[in-house]
Amino acid sequence: MKSKLAMFVVAFGFLVFGGYIYTDYVHNGKFFLEHVISPDNPVDAFFHIVIISTFIGSFIAAYLINDRKKLLERTRLSEQQLKIAAHEWSATFDSMPFGVLLTDRDCNIVRANKYIADMSGISVKELVSNKKCYKTICKKSRPFDFCNLKSSMKDGKIITHEHHYHEYNKIISESISPMYSDNGDMDLYVHVLADISDAKEKEKKIIQSKDAFFNMLKDMDATYKEMRSVYDSLVIVFSRIIDAKSPWTRGHSIGVAYYATAIAMKMGLKEADMEILRIAALLHDIGKIGTYDVILDKPDELTADEYDLVRRHTVKGEEILRPIKGLENILLIVRSHHERYDGGGYPDQLKGKDIHPIARILCVADAYDAMVSDRPYRHSRGFEFAITELKRGAGAQFDPDVVEAFLETIKTDSPGINLINLKDIISPLLNKNVKITVE
Repeated sequence: MKSKLAMFVVAFGFLVFGGYIYTDYVHNGKFFLEHVISPDNPVDAFFHIVIISTFIGSFIAAYLINDRKKLLERTRLSEQQLKIAAHEWSATFDSMPFGVLLTDRDCNIVRANKYIADMSGISVKELVSNKKCYKTICKKSRPFDFCNLKSSMKDGKIITHEHHYHEYNKIISESISPMYSDNGDMDLYVHVLADISDAKEKEKKIIQSKDAFFNMLKDMDATYKEMRSVYDSLVIVFSRIIDAKSPWTRGHSIGVAYYATAIAMKMGLKEADMEILRIAALLHDIGKIGTYDVILDKPDELTADEYDLVRRHTVKGEEILRPIKGLENILLIVRSHHERYDGGGYPDQLKGKDIHPIARILCVADAYDAMVSDRPYRHSRGFEFAITELKRGAGAQFDPDVVEAFLETIKTDSPGINLINLKDIISPLLNKNVKITVE
């Protein structure tokens, strides 16, 4: 028991109780307990009750006095903490980087932070002196017809909008949220105002940059298409130069491209591989530029040396194309398009799946076009002969899967190749003026 007053009250209770016991013993000649049990008269009984109550009451009073002191200390501590919390809340409220104000249903400003005061040019103290939000913030004599506070009052929802305040030369984003009382009524509304002028300016610049970027992409796309057109034209020119070496091979490169594309479509090649195949087909015989015309146009059977010169065109083709950037993917195809599936081809005697898959397709397309075309030493062998040879050479000279895919492209109702829409698929790499006749 720490309170001095409480100790004094207890001591006083003891003093009164002890004095009464002594007095009662002197006058009555009895001990207090004996006298309490059998009092001489009702007056003595009353005094006994009063004295005992006083004694017990002194302890109760002392306890309450001591507890009151603790309660006062806790109250002072709580009050101090509340002041600190209120100061911290007020400092936080005023230091927010956006405006916050509270209004009632009559548009009166109940509370506002320093941001609002600086924005409106009115002190916080004046703002909360029955100032109307539409007069102070919006600078209007009455609320807007489309006032968002009115909308929030009506719908009970959070309302957010952006508005260009010409008075402040700012674009403000305002969010209005209703606050509900304990009985569920909307009595206050929280307005949060954020200056988004810089963000809007940055957004405008980003949109301008995006438009400029897209315009740049369009220009780049146009440039790419122009370069692609030049590239495709060069490929066509190369193929024509190859075919111009001999009147017997004119159109051969384009024919091989048609047939190879038909096979590739049937086998489900990816578009990227189809592009490589088409270019390789058009340029597969470019090495023949280095072969003498008299050999290519010779009507008689070639000698061993002459045949060896012709066989070198695959390696020469690779050497011619190697310095050209962008054609790296077709070098091995050009080199390997005369390899045999059984390993008896040239120049590297590759076998089976070791041969580039596109080279295996070109091998079949090249052989078919050669068999159905006239040569200086023979006439066209015809469609039936060519098909028979392909079937006979499957697994030996040709990849059997490629031959099977090629045969499936043949029309069942009449001889020939099913080239429906094929011309559109392989353009612009193929010359639209060249017609392919399939016997």
